[in-house]
Amino acid sequence: MKNIRTNIFNPVSPDQVDYLPDHVLSIDNGKITQICSFSDFHGSWEDQRSCICLPGFIDLHVHLSQYRIRGLYHPALLPWLDSSVFPEEQKSLSEAYATALSRDFFSALIKAGTTFSVIYTAPFREAAEAAFEVAHDMGAKAKIGMTMMDRNAPQGLLQTTGYAISNSIRLHEKWNSESLSYIFTPRFAPTCSAELMREVADYAKSHDAFIQTHLSENPDEMAWVKEIFGKSSYTEVYESLGILGPRSILGHAIHLSDPEMDVLSSSGSSIAHCPDSNFYLKSGEFPLSRVKAHNIPFGLGSDVGAGTSLNMLYHAKQMNFRQNTDPVLPSEMLYRISLANAKILHLDHRMGSLDIGKDADILFFRIPDGLYLGEHSLSQLCFSSEDFLLAKVLVDGVNRLGS
Repeated sequence: MKNIRTNIFNPVSPDQVDYLPDHVLSIDNGKITQICSFSDFHGSWEDQRSCICLPGFIDLHVHLSQYRIRGLYHPALLPWLDSSVFPEEQKSLSEAYATALSRDFFSALIKAGTTFSVIYTAPFREAAEAAFEVAHDMGAKAKIGMTMMDRNAPQGLLQTTGYAISNSIRLHEKWNSESLSYIFTPRFAPTCSAELMREVADYAKSHDAFIQTHLSENPDEMAWVKEIFGKSSYTEVYESLGILGPRSILGHAIHLSDPEMDVLSSSGSSIAHCPDSNFYLKSGEFPLSRVKAHNIPFGLGSDVGAGTSLNMLYHAKQMNFRQNTDPVLPSEMLYRISLANAKILHLDHRMGSLDIGKDADILFFRIPDGLYLGEHSLSQLCFSSEDFLLAKVLVDGVNRLGS
């Protein structure tokens, strides 16, 4: 049993965060077993009163294979893929390179306070296997997918449809725990045949598996999709092939009509909003108010490498900064990097908030000298996170920071 005396900010909804100053959080066997006011507690305790305590962050959309090219700039998606992304991803055919990259990546995630992530790897089974093995060894939690591309890709990255499907199924069968599991990952419609996407959709639905892909990130991408498939919209392509559903996570989804939003809403699909990446590649502004009006679930992703940081507090701040008219309050900023993402992943019974019975995935940020503790501290953390030291990162109750 471990008892920690601290100050808790616990996300409840986009509009509500429970502030629990001077509380004791008890952990046993990797789970939260008690949360109570210190005045009601009896026993020994670890002193973290100089910190504020939050649930571990969840990154809903990140490219492990692009970690080393963050900051290699090109102001448009498709040229950036050709000039920076594809050459880097080819390096991950080497198991040694993919393993070393994975170790750097997962170490950086923990240092950023991310305790669960949803990951794209390079389009090689070796890259996905390396990511899974390293994550397992380091105690990281994730959904990991081998990017699938069976057309319109460089020769060194191009898969056959059979390779993409068969290796994805093998990985799904091997890695299927709630803490570490496979997610089917067709990159986006232009690089995936209709046959590939239809087979992915059929298998995923029959096995309750998750799918991730990209949707309507860039106008040039959207024009390419229309040219290839001849459909009236990008969303219609995915709908017609069965890709949409309550276990589907769609990256970006910036340029959507109201009928497309209706389709996403009725299908139960979710959006991974990546504000830093959208700004970096000049892709456009996320239609926040319209997405909310259509009741489409969404959370936040870093989208490294177009995103420039793995720090989810930074991306929460960018969510606010990238809206010209709609304010995003600290309560929602925290919610979108924790409980909202856990709900999208159907894992809110285990993570996303600090509640009895959930995994002890917990962060402790030390309050800077000169600032005083109070309900306002969450706002200061969200907008000035660089001033707060991340002192401890617990995953299942074990401190992983520095490991």
